[in-house]
Amino acid sequence: MLDKLYFGCFLLMWMFVSTMSVDPKCEELMTEGEGEQHLLRYYFSSGDKSCIPFFYKGEGGNFNNFESDRDCVMACSPDSTVLYPEGDLVCSLPVDVGECFAMHLQYYYSVEEKTCRLFHYGGCKGNGNRFETRDECLKMCQAKSGRALGAAPDISPDATTVDRGLIVGVLGGVIFAVAVIASIAMFVVQRKGKERKRVPTAEVEMS
Repeated sequence: MLDKLYFGCFLLMWMFVSTMSVDPKCEELMTEGEGEQHLLRYYFSSGDKSCIPFFYKGEGGNFNNFESDRDCVMACSPDSTVLYPEGDLVCSLPVDVGECFAMHLQYYYSVEEKTCRLFHYGGCKGNGNRFETRDECLKMCQAKSGRALGAAPDISPDATTVDRGLIVGVLGGVIFAVAVIASIAMFVVQRKGKERKRVPTAEVEMS
């Protein structure tokens, strides 16, 4: 009987401490505020236990309003240390395209290739292995690649792919333009040839 009573008291205390440990602003409902602006912000959904993007109108609202997914997760999510570990630990996380339907070009660090690669980020959720620029990615994760900070610059495999695609595109455009010009030239030559053949016939009929 006493064991059950102690367990019940412990459970109530744990629930109370857990509730008190949650920042009150994370429990507030999302509000767009007022105004004419459309600022991309994030709010914590207590139902989904995740951060969701929304457009803030610029004025009013409440404190459940964060400028980035990371800020929101660090302030409210119970998985903050898993999704956004400190320092270069983020470089060991697997690439996560997240959810939503955006197509943001971002960089992640590939442990297998020991370099930073491009990927399309969906716009919400995901993890900390996500960087706005390749330089930012390399600065955080370069030590894991075994390259010294003063070493020769790492050549991006994505840049090589982009360059090849650009070359193929330019060559294809040039070939297409040449083909069009050649077709027009042949059409003009053939038309002039037909006009020259018609001139003697017209002169004979007039005479």
